[in-house]
Amino acid sequence: MPYVGVGAQKASTSLTGTPMVKAYIAIAASLVVVICITAIGVHHSERKFNKYNKVSIDDIHQSDARTIQDNIKSENIKKYLRIFTKDPHIAGTDANKKVAYAIASAWSEAGLEDVHTLPYEVLLSYPDFENPNSVVIKKSSGDEVFRSKGVSPVIIPDEQSGKYAGHQWLAYAGNGSASAEVVYVNRGNANDFKNLKLMGVEVKGKIALMRYGHGFRGDKVYKAQQAGAIGAILFSDTSDVAQDGVESEHVYPKTIWMPNEAVQRGSLMHGDGDPLSPHYPSKKELFKGRTIDEAKEESVLPSIPVLPVSYTTALQILKRMSGRPAPSDWQGLVGGNLTYKLGPGFLNGEKLTINVHSELKTKRIRNVIGYIRGSEEPDRYIMLGNHFDAWVYGSIDPNSGTAVLAEVARAMMQTINETSWRPARTIVFNAWDAEEFGLIGSTEFVEEFVDVLQKRAVVYINMDCIQGNASLHVDTVPILEHIAIEAAKHVPNPSKRERDRGRKTVYDTWMKVFPDKKAGVPKVRVPGGGSDHAPFLNFAGVPVINFNYKNYSTFDTYPLYHTMYETPFTNIHLMDTEDLGVHRAIGQYWAELAKTFADEVILPMNTTHLATIMIRSYLPQLKASISGINVSRTDFEDIRTQYALLSKSAQDLLTMSKKFQETMQFTQHSFSQNPYDPKHVNAVNERLISTERCFINPRGVSKHNPSARHVLFSVSDSDSYSNSLMAGIQNAIDGYESSPSKKNLQEIINQISIVQYSVICVVNTLRDVI
Repeated sequence: MPYVGVGAQKASTSLTGTPMVKAYIAIAASLVVVICITAIGVHHSERKFNKYNKVSIDDIHQSDARTIQDNIKSENIKKYLRIFTKDPHIAGTDANKKVAYAIASAWSEAGLEDVHTLPYEVLLSYPDFENPNSVVIKKSSGDEVFRSKGVSPVIIPDEQSGKYAGHQWLAYAGNGSASAEVVYVNRGNANDFKNLKLMGVEVKGKIALMRYGHGFRGDKVYKAQQAGAIGAILFSDTSDVAQDGVESEHVYPKTIWMPNEAVQRGSLMHGDGDPLSPHYPSKKELFKGRTIDEAKEESVLPSIPVLPVSYTTALQILKRMSGRPAPSDWQGLVGGNLTYKLGPGFLNGEKLTINVHSELKTKRIRNVIGYIRGSEEPDRYIMLGNHFDAWVYGSIDPNSGTAVLAEVARAMMQTINETSWRPARTIVFNAWDAEEFGLIGSTEFVEEFVDVLQKRAVVYINMDCIQGNASLHVDTVPILEHIAIEAAKHVPNPSKRERDRGRKTVYDTWMKVFPDKKAGVPKVRVPGGGSDHAPFLNFAGVPVINFNYKNYSTFDTYPLYHTMYETPFTNIHLMDTEDLGVHRAIGQYWAELAKTFADEVILPMNTTHLATIMIRSYLPQLKASISGINVSRTDFEDIRTQYALLSKSAQDLLTMSKKFQETMQFTQHSFSQNPYDPKHVNAVNERLISTERCFINPRGVSKHNPSARHVLFSVSDSDSYSNSLMAGIQNAIDGYESSPSKKNLQEIINQISIVQYSVICVVNTLRDVI
């Protein structure tokens, strides 16, 4: 059955404004001054209570929000989707440049202001498209018994006939060949390599064969290289991507399951941003702080050849493997009843070689930026973003999101042009380049504008791609959890099947599919890595919401992830079959969030929830971690003392947050009585915006990832897709356990103190006086 769930070059345009604005221009200068002064806060105050027409501001807010939602049309999303996915468009290519300008054109036509591109010069990686990569197996006599094609076949010619579209490769893989015995390493995570060693199987000097899933591919290769592997092969197991069988009737294009000879492409870079310019933007005129050789020496880039292969090629390897059977939880379904073996090598003395043709090139990438200027607080930014580069056509990742974002922009501008609504704060639209290579476009942007963002950005709301059709799925920071949940209650359910079951909103299905039963709300996770929200949160301390639609599957993502079969056929006929209703709902949720942050008088941020989560969840997790450290009683008391001080600061934060809530309520009431004096509102919002910034440690929390600076939420060192809670402390614990010393012990205490300092910073930020 189908795999489904429930159901700075400018292309600017000028916006002249509303008729009311044009009328103001005609009024005498002195009157303009009076009007401008008294107009401050009117838009906000209308949403509290309008004394003339007795209309509640909540009614006005919801009326405007519904108008925007109604203006988001599936047919427009479909049109944008076809435009953006016409050709394969890898970052740094002319085809991707065309997509950037197609986005700029769509935004400009919609009416966004100051639409322009921001260029960066970055190190990218490409294969030799004329010479496909290959896996070769030869007999001991030298006769060749198997050679992989290295190219996936075209299945839907109208959408997949681009030259070189089928080429199978991984970005930043080392160039060259490797001939050696093969060792099977399951998922290639740290425990897998540790267990393999305990089982007496050596990886050094071998080619590591690893399954995709449960971790970032670049981290798998990083660990394999650390273990001494001279090459690596990654494959998608049929237990993950073809669960109904590999016969034609069970796979694409009949269903969403991965077909024979498909492969997952992707990047192998261990870290984010341009690998040659850590900490600083990769501008043409700026010095590069790292060389290619240094990037390889520091394992930012792999030095060994690496290939992705189909499950049909993986079968050719697995069925020949010698050695003891792999543990039961390492077994997959390639070959049906085939028993996976660990190796090393093949039963009959055959030899394996991988051939990788890879080249590093400095290329220009370009982000696209556009604005809807705020009517009252133009220097407060509500930032919406999605990347647009793809490994091939990218109709799911990322251009399902790119098409939706373009329609959100168009629908908002339509609402502005047809009603009296305009956002109070500025909404900034962002299309990022080279995300697939390692969040490069967004990271370089954040590095260039970090000071501006920390002063102006209220929130960054990211939607990478639509991964399924079952339910909304959200990652966000604690201060924004409530608003992420509340917004879903205002978005109609796109699934007729769900509506017929009484679940009328996106929230209702979310609560059913991904519940947090203990909290009585939908499950919301802390953001990890893997998409463009990461540098905003982890480097700049801008609070983020990262969301998508997912299926019930426990596998990392959808089966056709990063294959050449992500074309509009997949979106329209396999994944979102109710007239792209999920795409439309995603746009409506995005718009609902953006409008809320743009128009709420007091920013919807809840520091009390942050304090509560710290006390009830984060600190108990930390306590469990430090309790497992093998140290003397005296040393443990030193650690526990610092932990107790951190706990006391968290309690202080809870007390101060509750007091600050009273300040917020008083300010809200005062503003409703006197909307012409917004100074107190601005002061309250300034404190709210500053709270997340308190958790940024300029010295960073990770040795290999310069973008990781958030002391509460940073990307995991062991899996770049996941988050690491209090990463500095965990890294210090790991450092002590691998090399016990007084210095490393003191570093654990120091890192606990750094988190405590950040908590104290929030307390002081919320306090009325120093």
